[in-house]
Amino acid sequence: MVNEKEEAVFGDGLAKLLEKIDQHHSVLEASKELGMSYRYALHRITLAEDRLGQSLVTRSRGGAKGGGSSEVTAHGKDLVVRFRKAQKDFAATIKEHS
Repeated sequence: MVNEKEEAVFGDGLAKLLEKIDQHHSVLEASKELGMSYRYALHRITLAEDRLGQSLVTRSRGGAKGGGSSEVTAHGKDLVVRFRKAQKDFAATIKEHS
């Protein structure tokens, strides 16, 4: 998915990341499970948020002993649902024409 400036905004990688964040309530745990660095995961989220102009994940920092958490926003969840539906619809269209 691209924005009006033709910049990549949303795709399968970000959808997977948001799904894992929603599951673990942690960017760190999500990034570990997906085999990407925490820094790269944050970069992907921040870049998408900047390009969309809306927040996808809310983050609260933990103290010295950790305890921070992350939550996918309603907008982020809606984008994932719509993206997954578009993928299924496209796959069905391809199957119909095969």
